[in-house]
Amino acid sequence: MKQWGISGLAVILYLLFSAGSSSFVKADAPVNFSIEAVPNDFQVDSGVTYFDLRMAGNQKTDVRVRIYNHGSDDQTFLTSVRNATTNGNGLIVYEQKKPLPLAPVSLTEMIRPATKSTFIKGGESKIVSLPLQIPNELTGTVLAGIRVEKKFDENETKEDTIGIQNRHAYIIGLKVRSEIKDVSPELTYEGIQTKSYLTRPNVLVKLANQAATITKPMKFEAVISKNKKVVVRKEMDVRFAPSTYMTVPIETMGILKAGTYQVAIRVEGKERTWTWNDEFKVTEKQVKQMEEKMPKIEKNPNSLIGEWSKELMIASTLIIFLLLGYIYRLKKQQHSS
Repeated sequence: MKQWGISGLAVILYLLFSAGSSSFVKADAPVNFSIEAVPNDFQVDSGVTYFDLRMAGNQKTDVRVRIYNHGSDDQTFLTSVRNATTNGNGLIVYEQKKPLPLAPVSLTEMIRPATKSTFIKGGESKIVSLPLQIPNELTGTVLAGIRVEKKFDENETKEDTIGIQNRHAYIIGLKVRSEIKDVSPELTYEGIQTKSYLTRPNVLVKLANQAATITKPMKFEAVISKNKKVVVRKEMDVRFAPSTYMTVPIETMGILKAGTYQVAIRVEGKERTWTWNDEFKVTEKQVKQMEEKMPKIEKNPNSLIGEWSKELMIASTLIIFLLLGYIYRLKKQQHSS
């Protein structure tokens, strides 16, 4: 009897999660390549696996990366440079191809061409050389990542237009600085807005690191309130890339009602703490626009389970009936014995 109850519960959970999965995930072939940084004459610290170069104005060098093709098939690899930014989770990522708006010059502008294609036979390796030229003057630090990925044929790309295709890539950090001593960070508050983000109601707080320096880990806190009552609070660790913006999404439990709200922001570092206080308004027009964009479940500020509500309610009901039936049978067996 006990086995019957557990089996039934397992079947229900399987049906629930399999029904909730609407997309087919296609797994790629195993990763069969690797990369490594080739030592550079301008390297500051030879003990790290990334490039940490100290260079002055008008200096040149070749940033070289060795690519190993561990597979038996011949492959073509794409090598590109991506500028470093700070994402909404406070992490430094290497994704941006365009120059950084706050930086006088970005690494994608110092390295040409920004993307290279390299053919490597199976079981062999090649060195990809990226020419780096520093402009007339470099102040502080610029940061980017050298990204290497396998090039896919058009047939492979079009093979599955519905499912999710995982593509593996390796990134080696490229840090170029004019001085050994880091510049002090300079954080600024850039504003706040209410809008949908990833189909969820959010308040977006925008900050910026105006200095050409990589900050050490810091504590971020944002508190949104109305009439001295806290509406939502968010805390996390952050680290800013040089000369970049950071937009932090703060998810609310539902669409905020029209009115005036207050926001208190605090970023605490080891050497300095920044605080900002501001007000923002949510208009009736904004509320209406949000309601038109958001799924119905998002309009309920008390909703905690989102789009899974219907499935969870059905599963919970079935589980309760199974447990009641299990208890009833146990009692019947005890009575008969």
